[in-house]
Amino acid sequence: MLQVQLGKAIDLFAGWGVRQKDLSRFLETGVVKASLSGRGKGSLRLLDERSVYDVYLAHTFHELGLSPRRIAKIVENVRPHYSAWITGKQKWLILRFRPTRGEVMAPATIRIDLSQPLSLLRHCESEKEEVAPIRRGRPKDDWRKRFRETADAIAREMREARITEEDIDEAVSDVRSGRSSRAGEGETAVVTITAR
Repeated sequence: MLQVQLGKAIDLFAGWGVRQKDLSRFLETGVVKASLSGRGKGSLRLLDERSVYDVYLAHTFHELGLSPRRIAKIVENVRPHYSAWITGKQKWLILRFRPTRGEVMAPATIRIDLSQPLSLLRHCESEKEEVAPIRRGRPKDDWRKRFRETADAIAREMREARITEEDIDEAVSDVRSGRSSRAGEGETAVVTITAR
């Protein structure tokens, strides 16, 4: 199981555009769950594979303009699918919003490509000797600089491997045709939640 210090994770998530302030807010509100979380200044916090998906989804929905309460509810509803995502069995999330009783709204659907967090996890595994060690204090060598270079290299590789529009269209057509509509069995997780 991969575990990364929060300070290193900040550099890794910067490739997605996640700011340190946003990551801290996600952790404080419980949207992102650390695998190990201490109390007080200087306490050690570790993020694992599930935390990577928490951050990716929280950031994606934050960028779409959803409220923090709404983001927390969505992330909580999709967490049961993480094990299929971590193994690479599911590559897409189709999130459907169901109107509440008495509410009139057009059905809203959001498609999310899950290749980015999986790619990040795989790159972290391949660079485990640089990513995983827990380092604190003032080391003799500048490991922070080396780690930032590693994080930048991972971000570059991930940008080059982005999913195309054709891949997205194919996944949507699979869901619409019903071929992959059963969550956990196909490459697409379909989650329906209430609109509020």
